[in-house]
Amino acid sequence: MKTDPADVALYLAQSVVDQPSLVRVSRRGQTLLIHVAPGEEGRVIGRGGRVIQAIRTVVRVASDPRERLTVDLDSPRGER
Repeated sequence: MKTDPADVALYLAQSVVDQPSLVRVSRRGQTLLIHVAPGEEGRVIGRGGRVIQAIRTVVRVASDPRERLTVDLDSPRGER
């Protein structure tokens, strides 16, 4: 049974924020976009980008190697 990489990204992002019910993951082509509540972006990025990098690594392992998914944080202000 294969795990959906979007579900993995959702679970991990919900684990680090204060408002997990507001976390969403959408797919745009080969990119998974993590949407969080305003002000929660820093918790997903982590100090020095360590948390988002860890999420990217786990999602890469959970996805099909031929798929080449990337994970980005979708900021409500349009910044990335």
